[in-house]
Amino acid sequence: MKILLDEMFPPTAANLLRDDRGHDAAHVNEVGLRGAPDSDVAQFARANGYAVVTENVADYVNERDIVLLFVLKRNLRPGGAQADDLATILASWADANPDPYLGPHWPH
Repeated sequence: MKILLDEMFPPTAANLLRDDRGHDAAHVNEVGLRGAPDSDVAQFARANGYAVVTENVADYVNERDIVLLFVLKRNLRPGGAQADDLATILASWADANPDPYLGPHWPH
């Protein structure tokens, strides 16, 4: 599964997902969507098969046909540890949900 991190998350998390955990991940900055409207992010994700990781639930309320993963930054350690925490959580979720359109299968 491909993972696209929204701009409130550190770009380093995408690097960690790719380089250390073997997942196809990108940050909006890397794909030319820095500061872009959320509708553009959703359109890119839809067209390219990405799941969008965001903290802004309300920004995507009208979007359809994309996988949205909501993560609250307050649940991650601050500073440099935030990227590692996020990468760990997302790698675990992606491993458990290789095809998220089939429904959630969070590991117990």
